[in-house]
Amino acid sequence: MNYPLAIVLLLALVAPAFAQLPPDKPAASSSMFESTREPATDEESAAVVAELETRNSSAPALFVRGYLVNRKGMTLYVFDRDRPGVSTCYRACERLWPPLLADLDAGDYDEFSIVERMDGSRQWAWREQPLYYWPDDKRPGDITGDNVSGVWHIVRDPDAQPDASEPAASEPAAS
Repeated sequence: MNYPLAIVLLLALVAPAFAQLPPDKPAASSSMFESTREPATDEESAAVVAELETRNSSAPALFVRGYLVNRKGMTLYVFDRDRPGVSTCYRACERLWPPLLADLDAGDYDEFSIVERMDGSRQWAWREQPLYYWPDDKRPGDITGDNVSGVWHIVRDPDAQPDASEPAASEPAAS
C-alpha cells in the first residue's frame, strides 16, 4: 500500500470533524497558558455580582447565569483528566489551576463533596469532580478558562434553560 496516499485519504476523512466546532463552544487553546474567551464586560460582571447578592445559601459555590461560581463570583472549572473524587492536578498544574480549597471543618453540602489532596489539604468537588480557578479570570463573570487545552471546562447548571443573557459555554466534564 502506498502510505502517503493512505495518510492523505485518512486526513481527508477526519479533518472535517476537527474543522467545525459547535458555535457555542470555544475553540480549545493549544496551550495550558492561553485563555479561550474575552474577559467579561462591565455589564456581565455586574450581573453576576447582583445575582449573588440576591442569593442566600451556605453552599461553597452557586450557579449564577448558568455556570458555577464561588461566593465572590469567580468562575469554577473541572479538569477532564481528574477521576471522580480524585484530583490529578498537582505541582505546575495546581499553580496554573488553583483548587477551590475547603476549610478543615467543612462538610459535604448537597452535591458538593470534599476530596483530600495529596498534601493533606481539602478541595471542594461538585458531583465528585474537583473544582479549580483559572488565574486569568480577574473579576466576576470572566470565563476565560473555558476549554483551555480542550480539558478545562466551566461547570454548567444542569437545570438551567439557556437564554440570551447567558454567555455561551462548553459542557462540563461528565460526572
